[in-house]
Amino acid sequence: YTLGQHVFVDGAKLTIEPGVTIKGKAGSSLVIMSSATIDAAGTKEQPIVFTSALKAGTRAAGDWGGLVLLGKAPINVTGGSEHIEGYPATDTRTEYGGTDAAHNCGTVKYVRIEFAGFELAPDNELNGLTIGGCGTGTTVDYVQVHLGADDGVEVFGGTATIRHILVTQPDDDGLDWDFGWTGKAQFLVVQQNGLVGDNGIEADNNKNDNDAAPRSSPSIWNATFVGSDSEPGKAGKAQTGFLFRRGTAAVLENAIVAHFTDFAFQVNDAKTTSLLDSGELAVKDSIFFDNGGVSDSLITKSDQDGYSPDVKVSAAEAKNELVDPKLENALDLDNPSFLPLEGSPALTGGATPPADLDATATYRGAFSGTTDWTESWTAFPKD
Repeated sequence: YTLGQHVFVDGAKLTIEPGVTIKGKAGSSLVIMSSATIDAAGTKEQPIVFTSALKAGTRAAGDWGGLVLLGKAPINVTGGSEHIEGYPATDTRTEYGGTDAAHNCGTVKYVRIEFAGFELAPDNELNGLTIGGCGTGTTVDYVQVHLGADDGVEVFGGTATIRHILVTQPDDDGLDWDFGWTGKAQFLVVQQNGLVGDNGIEADNNKNDNDAAPRSSPSIWNATFVGSDSEPGKAGKAQTGFLFRRGTAAVLENAIVAHFTDFAFQVNDAKTTSLLDSGELAVKDSIFFDNGGVSDSLITKSDQDGYSPDVKVSAAEAKNELVDPKLENALDLDNPSFLPLEGSPALTGGATPPADLDATATYRGAFSGTTDWTESWTAFPKD
């Protein structure tokens, strides 16, 4: 199937069968409105693929828009609803947000999204996968976003849980959140390149009101973040493992953060700094390695004079380590593997995830070392 324009699904369930390929032309996207649902349940053997309508060999990031899910779960903007970014603000079809924390935007499973991120106007691009105000009834599991022109996955509020997410070589951030996301994520991988890649995570609460409620406060478990391994200051953009700002809280556990060019961890503004001090923003039971060009110390940054985020992140009670996770082939952009090698310290030392996630994942990073959940349904085309 080919998308020739922005396609809005209104008041219906859109079913996409396993193995289907959807090709997007310039200026196209697929939007599941808050009145609709999607049933895109691919399989490991037959993933659903969203890609560019151009011929292989001529494709590039930004060839088409992306996949957008809109729901009725709470977001923290004035009035309780908003128009999703990437479209004209006057388009009422892009409205999301409400009071239904259990709202179901549908199912997106075993899905690849390639070459997305069409620019509607300067600095106004779509993400590979945009999730706005989706609730706990939503299923987002086994999704790859590859070579997108903006963020890989951006979550605007809501309560949705996302699982088994692979973001490879986005032009901007791997995972981005805003407007009060209070859901969870488990088994997440972000791989950046040295030309355009930005942060592993860029996280906000609300830029106009840093204390807006519900406050962004997701729980992130078992994630692997891989920078470009460029020399400090030499990547196309400043690269940081995590950038937290504008009043976001979050707890990240069992993560690996490795090879980011400039900083491992950055916290901006007074409100977010206070949340780090109180423990509402925390990174625990995780591994940091080779960030900012060094391996024996934690390179962090803050825009608050005299404040060093590494004091909290390096505290003994956080149980973070500066060790080599021994990832198999995480820096390969053509055929990567993110599994830890035998003997890796990442294979142990993690905390026990909550019961509503996979509680057996007591290792650091997104993989146990024996099972590669990205195998066979993902792909890494250059063009």
